[in-house]
Amino acid sequence: MVYTVFGFRSGFLETVRLRNDSLERKATLTPHPTRERMMRAYAVGADGFYFLERRFGAGFGNFALLDDVAVEACQEFKIPLGEPVGTIELHELGRLAIKLFEWEYGALE
Repeated sequence: MVYTVFGFRSGFLETVRLRNDSLERKATLTPHPTRERMMRAYAVGADGFYFLERRFGAGFGNFALLDDVAVEACQEFKIPLGEPVGTIELHELGRLAIKLFEWEYGALE
Protein backbone atom coordinates (compact mmCIF):
# COMPACT_ATOMS: atom_id res chain seq x y z
CA MET A 1 0.00 0.00 0.00
CA VAL A 2 1.28 3.47 -0.90
CA TYR A 3 1.54 6.11 1.83
CA THR A 4 2.18 9.81 1.45
CA VAL A 5 5.14 10.93 3.55
CA PHE A 6 4.82 14.24 5.38
CA GLY A 7 7.82 15.90 6.96
CA PHE A 8 7.41 18.14 9.98
CA ARG A 9 10.07 20.78 10.54
CA SER A 10 8.40 21.68 13.82
CA GLY A 11 5.39 20.22 15.55
CA PHE A 12 3.82 16.87 14.77
CA LEU A 13 0.69 15.24 13.40
CA GLU A 14 -2.16 16.02 15.80
CA THR A 15 -3.46 12.46 16.19
CA VAL A 16 -5.53 13.19 19.30
CA ARG A 17 -7.37 16.00 17.55
CA LEU A 18 -7.86 13.81 14.47
CA ARG A 19 -9.32 11.02 16.61
CA ASN A 20 -11.64 13.37 18.49
CA ASP A 21 -12.85 15.08 15.32
CA SER A 22 -13.46 11.75 13.59
CA LEU A 23 -15.47 10.45 16.57
CA GLU A 24 -17.55 13.64 16.67
CA ARG A 25 -18.19 13.34 12.94
CA LYS A 26 -19.25 9.71 13.36
CA ALA A 27 -21.71 10.70 16.09
CA THR A 28 -23.30 13.40 13.92
CA LEU A 29 -23.57 11.05 10.93
CA THR A 30 -25.15 8.20 12.93
CA PRO A 31 -28.75 8.84 11.81
CA HIS A 32 -27.67 8.98 8.15
CA PRO A 33 -26.43 6.23 5.84
CA THR A 34 -22.66 6.35 5.99
CA ARG A 35 -19.75 4.67 4.34
CA GLU A 36 -17.00 3.71 6.76
CA ARG A 37 -13.43 3.53 5.53
CA MET A 38 -10.27 2.85 7.47
CA MET A 39 -7.62 5.55 7.77
CA ARG A 40 -4.10 4.47 8.62
CA ALA A 41 -0.90 6.24 9.61
CA TYR A 42 2.62 5.19 10.50
CA ALA A 43 5.64 6.84 12.06
CA VAL A 44 9.23 5.69 12.30
CA GLY A 45 11.82 5.32 15.03
CA ALA A 46 15.40 6.56 14.80
CA ASP A 47 16.56 4.10 12.12
CA GLY A 48 13.45 4.75 10.02
CA PHE A 49 13.92 8.49 10.46
CA TYR A 50 17.43 8.30 8.99
CA PHE A 51 16.13 6.14 6.14
CA LEU A 52 13.43 8.71 5.28
CA GLU A 53 15.82 11.61 5.78
CA ARG A 54 18.25 10.11 3.26
CA ARG A 55 15.42 9.52 0.81
CA PHE A 56 13.41 12.74 1.19
CA GLY A 57 15.87 15.27 2.59
CA ALA A 58 17.16 16.64 5.87
CA GLY A 59 15.80 19.36 8.09
CA PHE A 60 12.74 17.59 9.43
CA GLY A 61 12.03 16.86 13.08
CA ASN A 62 9.81 13.88 12.30
CA PHE A 63 7.85 12.15 9.56
CA ALA A 64 4.32 10.76 9.31
CA LEU A 65 3.11 8.32 6.66
CA LEU A 66 -0.60 8.58 5.85
CA ASP A 67 -2.87 6.67 3.51
CA ASP A 68 -5.26 8.56 1.23
CA VAL A 69 -8.18 8.28 3.68
CA ALA A 70 -6.13 9.76 6.54
CA VAL A 71 -5.00 12.60 4.28
CA GLU A 72 -8.64 13.25 3.33
CA ALA A 73 -9.68 13.27 7.01
CA CYS A 74 -6.88 15.67 7.99
CA GLN A 75 -7.87 18.01 5.18
CA GLU A 76 -11.55 17.78 6.16
CA PHE A 77 -10.77 18.66 9.79
CA LYS A 78 -8.09 21.23 8.84
CA ILE A 79 -5.34 19.36 10.69
CA PRO A 80 -1.88 20.51 9.56
CA LEU A 81 -0.12 17.82 7.58
CA GLY A 82 3.40 19.14 7.42
CA GLU A 83 5.23 19.19 4.13
CA PRO A 84 4.41 16.45 1.59
CA VAL A 85 7.79 15.07 0.54
CA GLY A 86 6.84 12.00 -1.51
CA THR A 87 5.30 8.56 -1.36
CA ILE A 88 6.53 5.21 -0.16
CA GLU A 89 5.34 1.63 -0.14
CA LEU A 90 5.03 0.44 3.44
CA HIS A 91 6.98 -2.74 2.70
CA GLU A 92 10.02 -0.61 1.82
CA LEU A 93 10.33 0.32 5.49
CA GLY A 94 9.95 -3.22 6.78
CA ARG A 95 10.19 -3.22 10.57
CA LEU A 96 11.14 0.46 10.62
CA ALA A 97 7.47 1.50 10.38
CA ILE A 98 5.52 1.99 13.61
CA LYS A 99 1.72 2.03 13.43
CA LEU A 100 0.29 5.30 14.74
CA PHE A 101 -3.35 4.46 14.23
CA GLU A 102 -5.96 2.57 12.26
CA TRP A 103 -9.38 4.19 12.72
CA GLU A 104 -12.70 4.36 10.96
CA TYR A 105 -13.56 7.47 9.02
CA GLY A 106 -17.17 7.97 8.08
CA ALA A 107 -18.57 9.82 5.11
CA LEU A 108 -22.10 10.26 3.85
CA GLU A 109 -23.10 7.83 1.13
